[in-house]
Amino acid sequence: MQILPLLRSCFHFVLLLGFVVLASSTRFSSKVTSSQINTICTRSELDASFCFKLLKSSPKIAALDPAGLVKYLVNYDSPKLLDMLKQFQSLFNSTTDRSAKGSYHVCVETFDKATSCRDDAFTDLGYKDYFEFQEDVQCIKDNADECEMELSTFKPNPQLVKQVSNVKKLSHIIMVIVQSFLQK
Repeated sequence: MQILPLLRSCFHFVLLLGFVVLASSTRFSSKVTSSQINTICTRSELDASFCFKLLKSSPKIAALDPAGLVKYLVNYDSPKLLDMLKQFQSLFNSTTDRSAKGSYHVCVETFDKATSCRDDAFTDLGYKDYFEFQEDVQCIKDNADECEMELSTFKPNPQLVKQVSNVKKLSHIIMVIVQSFLQK
């Protein structure tokens, strides 16, 4: 007779455990909703216009869960980092203005570091190590910030400054998504 209450307790425990596993797995497999995009993009520290334009730019985004969205955004940013590095290398090699040359050299170094951080970000994302991943994305943002500050010492092409700023904005969006939906 004592076995029946024990079986009921075990059954309730297994049922409760099943609900916990189901709830946690659906949290990570659900698609990013319009409400979540609104929550992300209306954070006070983000450029809402840039964020909404980016997150509504592709129909693929609507089919992604938060982890998939982060991976998509890192992949989206990856060629831009390499293009910026090449652009700064070209400007460094071609300019005769000593001040600009020094600034372009700093940007070559910072975007070289940023591409290394991006490589680390891909690795950490693969391991679902969101703490280290966030550190890698912060590294990208910090290096873009350093380059942007260096560019403010003279009058470079405004489009160049905008591209560097967009790297920072995108990095910030990625960090908000990780903090809001993945690092709980």
